[in-house]
Amino acid sequence: MEVTLVEINVKPDKIDEFLEVFHANHLGAVKEEGNLRFDVLQDEHEPTKFFIYEAYRDNEAVLAHKKTPHYLRCVEALEGIMTGPRRKTVFKGVYP
Repeated sequence: MEVTLVEINVKPDKIDEFLEVFHANHLGAVKEEGNLRFDVLQDEHEPTKFFIYEAYRDNEAVLAHKKTPHYLRCVEALEGIMTGPRRKTVFKGVYP
């Protein structure tokens, strides 16, 4: 299992736009054959900070996700609403 935790910080006036953009990515990702989990989390104390928890069956599924139209549209739309680059941490799942 391949797991990625992504931190995304957005401009305060762009929270609603972020949620709209990421909702489409979420809906597409959970339908992907290799997707095991795709959670969008908002920090309770810093509402402009989001974490994305993505779990895929294997690296092939991760690479397939990064070629999907919903992912590509999301990445493009994020450019104007983030305060800085996305931060990613990659993990190997121990227990599925």
